[in-house]
Formats: sequence, structure tokens, C-alpha cells
Amino acid sequence: MSATNSICIGSSALIRIHKVVTRGLSISMQCSRGTGPEPDLRDGFQRFVQALYSGFVVHNDGEDEIAFPLFKMSFADGPFEVLSSQHRQMMPLLDKVNAWCNQGSTAWETASIAGLHSTLSELNSLWHKHFPIEQILFGPRECERMLTPEENAWLDEQLAVHAAQYSHPGELVLPFILYNLEGDDRAAMASAMPQVIAEQLVPFDWKPSWAPMHPFLLD
Repeated sequence: MSATNSICIGSSALIRIHKVVTRGLSISMQCSRGTGPEPDLRDGFQRFVQALYSGFVVHNDGEDEIAFPLFKMSFADGPFEVLSSQHRQMMPLLDKVNAWCNQGSTAWETASIAGLHSTLSELNSLWHKHFPIEQILFGPRECERMLTPEENAWLDEQLAVHAAQYSHPGELVLPFILYNLEGDDRAAMASAMPQVIAEQLVPFDWKPSWAPMHPFLLD
């Protein structure tokens, strides 16, 4: 692997997660309009939204606790406090999303599903003001300029460990991550996961748990 390609690993991983969150929000907003999905799809939709919540929180925490401190070492004047402040702004909305997931059958009452849609719309607005800044900050050229190959490899490893440790329930969140990506992005994300997760747990052992989400995921 060339030095340049090595440097860009962590940058690419963060950008892929941005794609996952962006698509997850878009699908969740679409499907929470009106009365929400058809009754036979509701269980899968709640699992999808639960995975979005967990993946979103873990991603933001990983940036605050791992990525930002590393980048600050080379870019002390970067907008890290602004980005962390935006993460904190999102948290009350994410808590509302999580609360909706735990409502059970009352989640489908008119006021509840409308509340979810309103919350997701507000969260989506904040997200689209937030992640483009990170796309610039963590772009391949910036990553090459600020991090050595060793630092970037460390970042990639630590973000993967953090995600594996805190993505709960893993049997929903990890398939959610993979199947909100396409083609090369999905293959690259799977290759960063432990082999047993990508080749055994997701396609076989965990399939009964995440299969209800399938209508909302990419093939």
C-alpha cells in the first residue's frame, strides 16, 4: 500500500459513516410521514430507527473522543469545539428518537409518529449543516497533510474498536452500517470488521434479528 493510500484509510472510514447516517436519516424521514409504514413493516422500521440512533451516537462519540483529539495535535485551530457543540445539539433529538423506539405499540399513534417525523426533520437539518464541515476537515488531502501513516492506522483501528464496543445492539447496528452502503464502500467497511462478523454473524447468526429491516436497506 502506498503512503498516500495508507494515510487516507481513516478519512475514508469517517466519510463512509457519513453516508450511512445520511441515508438512514433520509429513509427514516420518508417512512415516518403520515401514519408511517404498513403494519407488517413496523417492527422492521423500529429496528432500523433504533440502529440509526445507536450508530449515530457511537459515530459522534468516536469523533469527540478519538478523532478530534488526534487532529488537534496537528491542527490546533481547527473547528473542533464547533463540531463537538453541534454533536451536543443533536443529542436531545437523538434521545427523542430513542424514546420513540422504546414506546412499543403506542409509537404508531398519530401524535407519536408525527413527533418522530418532526424530530428526524430537525435532526436532519442539523446533520446537513454539520457533516460537510467534517468532509472538508477529514478529506484525503487534509488527512495526508495532518496525519502520518502510523497515526492514520491508529485512528482507523481505534474507531473500529470503539464502534465494536459501543454499537448496541450489534446484531442491528452492524448490518445497518453495511447495508446502507453500496459496492466498494460496503466491501471496504466489511473488510475493516472482524472476519467473523462480516462472514458469519451478519449473514447467518444475526440474520433473524436484522432481516425485518431488509425493506429499508440496500440490496
